[in-house]
Amino acid sequence: MVFCSSCSRSVAGERLNDGALCCNFCGKVLEEYNYASEPQFVKDSAGQSKLSGNFVKSVQDISDSRRRTLDKAFDNMNSLRIQLEIDAYSDEVVLIARRFYEIGLERNFTRGRRSELVEAACLYLACRQKRKPFLLIDFSNSISVNVYELGSVYLQLCYVLYLADTKDLPKLVDPSIFIHKFTNTLIPEGNDEVVKSARDILASMKRDWMQTGRKPSGLCGAALYISALSHGVKVSKSKIIEVVHICEATLSKRLIEFENTDSGALTLIS
Repeated sequence: MVFCSSCSRSVAGERLNDGALCCNFCGKVLEEYNYASEPQFVKDSAGQSKLSGNFVKSVQDISDSRRRTLDKAFDNMNSLRIQLEIDAYSDEVVLIARRFYEIGLERNFTRGRRSELVEAACLYLACRQKRKPFLLIDFSNSISVNVYELGSVYLQLCYVLYLADTKDLPKLVDPSIFIHKFTNTLIPEGNDEVVKSARDILASMKRDWMQTGRKPSGLCGAALYISALSHGVKVSKSKIIEVVHICEATLSKRLIEFENTDSGALTLIS
């Protein structure tokens, strides 16, 4: 797949007889390189011969400096994975992140950007691909950067990797994957009933279209607050805000929105 800037989407492309790759829909030329195993020469307007085309390195031809850059990025991402306790017994996520970083390096995405931002963005993208319960703010807090700065790099990475189609990310984050993590932080001894009720509340929010256009942390905070109080677990709004990283206004808005739905009038007996 090749990204067409004219159509603003990834297309398969159509290869012409002269070797050029064109878009299937608008016909824009996406690649003009013709590959040959031997050098070829053409004459320019002055009648002088010059080399035609560009040299393409083989996949195995990786310089030592690039290899050191990849190894350093892998070590940094692995350290960040350990710090955030992502898959303590497996390095699958960091291996996926390394591949994302390698593709970004090949496309000069790392140029002009801080390495820790690119590494964190790659690791967060790998967590999203594997449905790991981690938010972008978890990564920004770990590397001590503004979450909006990291989010900007993450979105740019999605465009470079062709994971964003027509300016929309391919899928929403399911808030339910964060419930167990937030509950363990809120209630260290754990509470399966609170987790189950919170997931049911999130499912109800999704049916009422509350998930659309809203961040998962706000929905999780409201669901946990309602579930905990319903089961007699005393938690304050300030504690919920601290755990899920939202402000009090956001939590209040989600609670009011849920109260206005049909499910908001139900009780545990119902």
